[in-house]
Amino acid sequence: MHASLINATKMLWSLKSRSLNIRISLYTYLYLCALTCCIKSKWSYLSLKFKMWFISKIVVPRSAGSRLWRCPSRQSQRGEGDHVGSRILVAFDFDQTIIQQDSYLAVSQLLPKARRNISLLQILPKFGWQTYINFVLQLLHEKHKVDSSTSVGQQIRSIPAVPGMLHLMRRLNRTPTVDMCIISDANWFFISEWLESYGISCLFTDIKTNAACVQADGMLLILPYEDQIGCDLCTRNLCKGGVLQQMRRGEVYKQVIYVGDSCNDLCPMKSLRPGDVACIRIGFELHSKMVAHGKMLSCSVVGWRDGHELEKRLLSRIAW
Repeated sequence: MHASLINATKMLWSLKSRSLNIRISLYTYLYLCALTCCIKSKWSYLSLKFKMWFISKIVVPRSAGSRLWRCPSRQSQRGEGDHVGSRILVAFDFDQTIIQQDSYLAVSQLLPKARRNISLLQILPKFGWQTYINFVLQLLHEKHKVDSSTSVGQQIRSIPAVPGMLHLMRRLNRTPTVDMCIISDANWFFISEWLESYGISCLFTDIKTNAACVQADGMLLILPYEDQIGCDLCTRNLCKGGVLQQMRRGEVYKQVIYVGDSCNDLCPMKSLRPGDVACIRIGFELHSKMVAHGKMLSCSVVGWRDGHELEKRLLSRIAW
């Protein structure tokens, strides 16, 4: 197996400029060889880390633009008559903005109480949310035989919406010139499961988040949206500000509204212009830091506690 691994690696280096399909086939072979070596060891955590690194760095190379793993965009409601500066974009975070709870912590509740200990939580500051949730999913799948597509999906669907948020999103959707999107450091599986349970997937023209892959053995694996090192406000796997700037290209939107609660939402809010609106949830992480960071924003700011309050404060500020 080690000899096969070495030979496959040599072939990949010799095919750097060849077709993407050939390289991906060899990447897959190399991955299977390496994964077999990891599985034979007892270091399941290191195996998981290697698997995440391999898929994000090698199976999805930069030359492919990481599009093989990104979720598809939904159809926009834009018409042929739309022109520059004619539409409004409302971008939402997901965890603790649309839903009341952090989805990754909600899924970790499926673990036995004894397993939800300090050592598990220590993964967060050391390796971040993505490593944390992948380790939780691995434990659920290998140690506790929890099926990703059923039990994890049911847990996500049970998370309540932030009060009033569903009403606000449905009201915004009734305006033809409004596009709504989600920019989240959660993942495609969690978000799509929750949206479909409420029948509101059709409200969003786009969802920018980490990809999710159900493997052959049924285990769910979360993959990074990107690998960026240029933004210190966001996680390495997703720069929300960069995503929002890409969505704003073409100047179709005369106004952008961003709704969020955490510190990584400060990055996209920094890119907002005068006339745009940043909606920051009161009592949560970002709101507590606005004394220090408020001067970084050139847009207007709306504080909110739930969807009802946000609807009252926001609608009068939208450039209908």
